[in-house]
Amino acid sequence: MQKYLPRRIRAELDRLLSSRKSSYDEISELRLRSFGNSLVYIGGERILLCTQLGEDELGECVSLMCEGSLYSKRDGIREGYISLSDGVRVGICGRARYDGGALVGVSEVSSLVIRVPSVTKADIAPLFDAWKNTERGLLIYSPPGVGKTTALRSLVGYIGSLRQDVAVIDERCEFVSDDYKRSSVDILRGYKRDVGMEIALRTLSPDVIAVDEIGKKSEAEAMLESLNSGVKIIATAHASSLDTLRERPNMRPFFESDVFDSFVGISLVGKKREYTVLEKCVT
Repeated sequence: MQKYLPRRIRAELDRLLSSRKSSYDEISELRLRSFGNSLVYIGGERILLCTQLGEDELGECVSLMCEGSLYSKRDGIREGYISLSDGVRVGICGRARYDGGALVGVSEVSSLVIRVPSVTKADIAPLFDAWKNTERGLLIYSPPGVGKTTALRSLVGYIGSLRQDVAVIDERCEFVSDDYKRSSVDILRGYKRDVGMEIALRTLSPDVIAVDEIGKKSEAEAMLESLNSGVKIIATAHASSLDTLRERPNMRPFFESDVFDSFVGISLVGKKREYTVLEKCVT
């Protein structure tokens, strides 16, 4: 991540981390702004930075993240993010650019939100206990930033090490191949979730399909097709509770189709993750 940061921000972070006897591995999120204070989350603590960035510095930062070619990242930018190596995702705020009524990109970038995946593996025990009792699909849910993607990455690796073939539909390029050198895991990067599931089912013969951050009817239909073919599902979604999930119109197709029969909720109590497991919950 460091190589993409503006020089002045990197210098301030170096001083801050040194004074705290911390490292870049402890940064979970960095928000860079050209119109106000930037800030960083270190070990769960929110810290305002003193450096005031200019619009040109953010522009240079975006150029570095795109390796000098905005075109190569055009699909992600159109969706509001840039995917970097090691599963890092960068949200982009700026002026929307439309062509013929279609959103084609973002210009005049005013802020960047850099989300860094945890280098610490999730506690696999409660996740795998829930998975062992899952007959159809397991849904992992949590509020943003609490650790559901980390949980999914850890669980995928563990299942893939148990002589089961796992296909990951990685639309936002947040999964890292190096994490799965000893696991039977195939990663379809950049595919829309529904399309990726159809391709995985048709060409990869997986035992399990894993999908991050679901929420569309077409995804529920693709999952139901996978289940009917004998392929189990693991997925994640943003939510603070299972009741909140059930109430969302975009999630109704998943519940109406009985895609999931097990659920794991993740919450943060202090700096510790807690898991709520609900099994055999077919509606």
